[in-house]
Amino acid sequence: SVGAGAALIGLVSAVPQLIWLSERKSLVFGIATAALLVSGAVLWRARRLPCPVDPVAARACMRLRAISHTLYGVALSAFSLAIVFAFLLPRWMG
Repeated sequence: SVGAGAALIGLVSAVPQLIWLSERKSLVFGIATAALLVSGAVLWRARRLPCPVDPVAARACMRLRAISHTLYGVALSAFSLAIVFAFLLPRWMG
């Protein structure tokens, strides 16, 4: 933990804007929530759009569609974990 503390002090001294972000975490998480909602809506709307007729392009389209859904799931998981660490654990521990 001594090394992590020193690394955090070095990071905050190199990027002092991190203090501003941590003081306004509700705003940061609000913007992130809006971005995730918009991207989820776009993915939902595009789920039934046709892929190209060309077989190679159609395979690429389907593969990229699957990758997009996977990345969206990873982003939702990371966001959920961040919510726990930023908002829930401090209330439970304090």
